[in-house]
Amino acid sequence: MKKVLWFVVIASITCSCAVQRATTSKEFADVVRKDVPFKVSEFKTVNEYTYSFRCDGIVALLPDYEVDKEGATMVYQTTFMPNHAQQTSAIIWRNIVINKRDKRVVCIDRFVRNGRTFGYVYFLQSETRKYNGGNTFHWNVSDPKLMLNVSDAIEGMSDLSITTLNMQ
Repeated sequence: MKKVLWFVVIASITCSCAVQRATTSKEFADVVRKDVPFKVSEFKTVNEYTYSFRCDGIVALLPDYEVDKEGATMVYQTTFMPNHAQQTSAIIWRNIVINKRDKRVVCIDRFVRNGRTFGYVYFLQSETRKYNGGNTFHWNVSDPKLMLNVSDAIEGMSDLSITTLNMQ
């Protein structure tokens, strides 16, 4: 009886050490939500690489880029264009967050309507031991040498933001 009990204990310890628990979609959403540099009141899954969010007020964080109704992306702080003090409903404010530790790039598109901020979070996740399979890339999305690939991928995902902006 003791030999069987020892065998069960050793087998369960071995299995628990050998099997790495996969991150669930809810846990992954919480991880991506932590990369968003402002407080959100609602965070929902849209598809495999997009979340929607809502804030109760207007987010004061300045953008990295502005996106217009045609999808043209402009660097927000330039020498030839004055900065807007406040976001209007005719543009998207875009921020890019690069999480080098987890090898993730997060693109945040924000809209302002009726005194509230809402928008979409698009992410690119490199395949790591912690995040493998699903919507992960086999190349390091946080590598500066691959930013051209990252920008192409983000532009391809942001059709939802352009459609939402044009629905007003």
